[in-house]
Amino acid sequence: MLIPCANLSYAQSNLSDNDITNQLWLNYNMTYPVNENTELLGELGFKTISPKVWNRYFIKPGVKFNIPKFMFKKLKYKESLSAGIGFYLTDNFKEDNRLEIRPYQGYLLDWPNRERIRLRHYLRLEERFDINTKDWINTFGLRFRYLIDLTIKLQGDIVPEAKGFYIPVSMEFFWNLLSTEQFNDVYRTSAGIGSNFSKKWRMEALFGYQYSRNTVTEDFQTNDLIYQIKAYYRFQ
Repeated sequence: MLIPCANLSYAQSNLSDNDITNQLWLNYNMTYPVNENTELLGELGFKTISPKVWNRYFIKPGVKFNIPKFMFKKLKYKESLSAGIGFYLTDNFKEDNRLEIRPYQGYLLDWPNRERIRLRHYLRLEERFDINTKDWINTFGLRFRYLIDLTIKLQGDIVPEAKGFYIPVSMEFFWNLLSTEQFNDVYRTSAGIGSNFSKKWRMEALFGYQYSRNTVTEDFQTNDLIYQIKAYYRFQ
């Protein structure tokens, strides 16, 4: 998530290179199993930043296909393919608003995938259509992402009250093959605490850091502190 910069004169009046921003992200994620190997996905979200430069709203439907094990059947791993499309509306306070339409395709590998620990690798390609809502001029972007996510599951062996809690830690890298006008991230890290309230509900509270490059032609960049709350619901 980056500082909007359709016109750098406003952005730089509030921020300078390597300034620190604070961002709040709220996410609601839904999963609907169609059958043993297919799941429908849905995500709603809101993001905002301080200093107040923009608010961002998005919806992202998708689908995931679990790949049956053909080799190494005794290993504890899980593979899947994913695809979907995101719609992101950025409400810029001093500049033109922007609508981004973002199809994506991904490959996910959980390995090792055990009772107490899971290491997730997620590779994703995104086609980005970044549209100025005033004149509807489109800037096409292409981005490759790699996420590595470690989840440590607490079993309540030492502290019984900790059963059902888990610790998520992640790092993600971005390669902007073709940059858009806004939100050309470089890398992101996060860590926090999560809780499984039931088979259907779980939540996470995360704190993260992000290094961002804001524009296509300039090196205007920020250090972003991200406070994130995620809710997950799985239909049974």
